[in-house]
Parts: sequence; C-alpha cells; structure tokens
Amino acid sequence: MKRIFWHLGTKEPDYLSLIESDSPFSLEDRTIDPRYCVMAEQVHADKLHFCTPLDSGSGFFGNPLIAGADALISDIKGQFLIVRSADCLPILLFDPDKYVVAAVHSGRAGTRANIVGKCIQAMVEHYTCNPQDIIAHVGAGICEEHYQVSPELYQDFNSALEAQGFCPCTNKVGHLNLRTTVFQQLIQSKLRFFNIENYHYCTFEQPDYFSYRRDQSANRQINVIGIIDE
Repeated sequence: MKRIFWHLGTKEPDYLSLIESDSPFSLEDRTIDPRYCVMAEQVHADKLHFCTPLDSGSGFFGNPLIAGADALISDIKGQFLIVRSADCLPILLFDPDKYVVAAVHSGRAGTRANIVGKCIQAMVEHYTCNPQDIIAHVGAGICEEHYQVSPELYQDFNSALEAQGFCPCTNKVGHLNLRTTVFQQLIQSKLRFFNIENYHYCTFEQPDYFSYRRDQSANRQINVIGIIDE
C-alpha cells in the first residue's frame, strides 16, 4: 500500500555524516538507502526541479547535487527528497491523493521570491494536484527575534512582499519573519488552514538544531520526504 514518508530533522542524523559515509541511515521506522535519495544544490533562489529516476543518488557517492535548485518535486515511488536546513525553513509538501511530494528550502531569498508558492503551482500544473488536498509541514527555522538584517535587506524583503500582495508581518524593525511570510504564501496558494503544520522551533535558540547564525556551523539538519509502497 502506498503512503507518504516524511521526516523533519534535528542534529541526528546530520548532513555531513551522511555524505561522509554514503551508507544507509535510519529515520524513525525506516532505513533509507542514499542510492535512492536526491539532494539539490540550494543556492538561495527559486528554481524548481522535477525529479526523474536518474536523479537518485544526487549528492551522494561523489555525484553532483541537482544544480541551481532549491525545491525538488517527485512522484516516483521509492525516491526520497532531502532538503538541508540550519536557519532557513524546510518545507515538506505532499498530495496524498495524487502521491506527489516536494521538498523546499526557503530562506530569505527563497521566501522573498515565494519559492513555496511556485512549487505548489508546479504541482498543480505538472501533476494536476488540487491545492486544497496538499499538506504542508514547515520545520524548524530561525525566529524573528534572532533574524536581524541590514536596513537595505529589510527594506528590499518587505518591498518585494508588498509587491506580491503579502504583509511583511514584522514585529521588530530590522527583523524578518520567515515563518509568518511562508504561512501567507501557503494560504495564498489555496492550501487549507488545517493542512498546514508549523513546527515552531527556533534553530538559533534550540541546541538540538544546527544554526548558522548561532555558531557558523557547516553542518545541517536533513529533512526527508518520499513515497513508499509496502
């Protein structure tokens, strides 16, 4: 029977250990074989990639990451999409009716460009998904309190949101609120309120998560989604 497997990560297992070992790893009730995993380059942009069977193993065994992409979409059984995070928001999307999954990396630039909205639109256009059936899990990321940016970046981010019809929703001048912005983008994409699950953990505050802003770590959480049949 087909079902969706998804996992929002903490520090274990971590990204660097996975690529150093290139070995199967355990997540919850499953052992994941990296030969069937796909990872994107994550360049802080809004490019999507529709996965094929040939993409399996990307980022492992010396294989290149999917170039230029910050979102992966797949309907391939047994393929697992991985998005890495350490302050940016990981977003896992799936349509339990069409069996389509997506993994999105939404940092400041991706959120500014509404990458999650573009990913949902692609699921609708390419796979005929109904956005009201799509479920979203938004994982741990840096909170507004700890996400201060320069006046120039603050103005640029908020101006871009306003131009797209979004409210900046900031409670502190000079600070960005990625989570509230992404929530607006999901609602504008016609997801149902009760199909959006936000995990309100701040990576900067919580020691169980890697945070680039806190400690400049090169390591990352891994967040995984795939379609299994068992």
